[in-house]
Amino acid sequence: MKLEKKHIDALDRAETLILERDYRGYLELKELLPDSAPTARTRFRTLFINYYGMNTAGLSDAFKDRFFEVLFGGNLIVNGQPDFPTILNELSLIPGRRGHCAMPFSFVSKLAAIHLETSPIYDRHVLDFFSWNAPPATRPKPDRINWFVDFLKQVAADYSAWAMDERIIVTLERFKSRDARLASCHGNRLLDFLVWKVGNKKLLANQ
Repeated sequence: MKLEKKHIDALDRAETLILERDYRGYLELKELLPDSAPTARTRFRTLFINYYGMNTAGLSDAFKDRFFEVLFGGNLIVNGQPDFPTILNELSLIPGRRGHCAMPFSFVSKLAAIHLETSPIYDRHVLDFFSWNAPPATRPKPDRINWFVDFLKQVAADYSAWAMDERIIVTLERFKSRDARLASCHGNRLLDFLVWKVGNKKLLANQ
């Protein structure tokens, strides 16, 4: 995706609107992830659920239990990339609290992203920023998964390119100056935060 002035201005404005609470949880999760002690795992799970709003998404306990088994399992990355098809095919078969199954694209992207910072987070704000539309639930599951994988690859490639753009570097450097831990984050993750804030604050609306 080619950045237009409206996108650059929106990302720059988003940086000024980001609050410490928007990224604090992610940084804490990254620090907790390597610790396999039971107390650390419990703290990680509680923080992840709260930070990403899993308790308000209609997910069942069975889904959350398996989700974190996968997250802590350590077999998510294959040949340097998240194994999205395997993860999605399994988790999409676990019913939510109302008994319905769904394709958990957003949560699976966050599961992968906590392990691999170059892997973007997927949500409606990212779709809007890139002006893409997700395929309907009536499409075959393999087609939907392939679409998801292709979309995230495109987002990751674009983020990496934008992070080298002098017009964006200024914004990223300003963002990184807020916290030493942000300075060590990959540019893709920093752009995740900015794109989310653009959507959250509707900074591209009516442009």
